[in-house]
Amino acid sequence: MTNFTVPIREHGRLNLPKRLREALGISDTGELVFTIRPDGVAEVVSAQTLAQRSTGLFSHLKVEDSETDAFIAERRAEADR
Repeated sequence: MTNFTVPIREHGRLNLPKRLREALGISDTGELVFTIRPDGVAEVVSAQTLAQRSTGLFSHLKVEDSETDAFIAERRAEADR
């Protein structure tokens, strides 16, 4: 585990050091999602990482293939030909 100290500037602004941005997988721009646990600990993750974690989260609930998915697959196959 790596610790980073980030000073809080005027109006609550933060300047994230390059090593921290790299560790979070973000560039100079992007969004961070802060989750505050009941014990006061903040968990921080990039919005992109959070979205990737959520991919397929509800896939186990899928009962059958949709007509839309079949249509899109058909169109992609035609485009590949």
